[in-house]
Amino acid sequence: MRTSAIKKSATLREQVFDVLLSELKTGDLAPGTRITEEALARRLEVSRTPIREALGQLTRQGILHAREGGGYLVPSPTVTEVGHIIAVRMLLEPPAVRMAAEEYGPARIERVLKAIRAQASAAGKADPGPFARANEEFRRALFGGLANQALSRLIAQFDGHLHFVRAVTLKDTALRRTIVDKQVRIGEVLERRDGKQAQSLWRAYLVFTEEVMSRALRKLQASAG
Repeated sequence: MRTSAIKKSATLREQVFDVLLSELKTGDLAPGTRITEEALARRLEVSRTPIREALGQLTRQGILHAREGGGYLVPSPTVTEVGHIIAVRMLLEPPAVRMAAEEYGPARIERVLKAIRAQASAAGKADPGPFARANEEFRRALFGGLANQALSRLIAQFDGHLHFVRAVTLKDTALRRTIVDKQVRIGEVLERRDGKQAQSLWRAYLVFTEEVMSRALRKLQASAG
């Protein structure tokens, strides 16, 4: 794992938080990884206080789990838990995509399309970071501009869950290209303002996501066993 540079300043907690979040998104901190304050402080060359604060913030957000006896764990949900999460996302996200198709003007739709193009450009790169960041921007562009901001906030609560998705899947360049292909189709119907078709395509996208995640989880479990 590459050591991340930390600039000592008055905002060390925020910097440590951002570094850890980036490593979770790219899979450098993979599901099942154990984290301790001491080891992290040595690696990032900062005191344990901002490390403790950043880890606490990630734990409160549900992105990390505190371990009995000390330390933290990057969680790995079960196949059943993934199914439950996707079921909730299925209730929220397809209607939100329909709303986006019906509400968004050309500037907002272009932001969605720009994120898709950024993912396409990064799909073949060895480093998963650029693709993960573009994927994150795609969701912000798609869901962040809804008139129903309560719905946007509910959907944003799944960000921690999506760190796991990116960590276990986005190192696969063939899978990245498949994701882009599906998103291109969604972008096309957004441009046509076809809310019904956009909702249908997003439902299919979530089914695909659950299949990919379940396969990845079973593979992780098999390797751990």
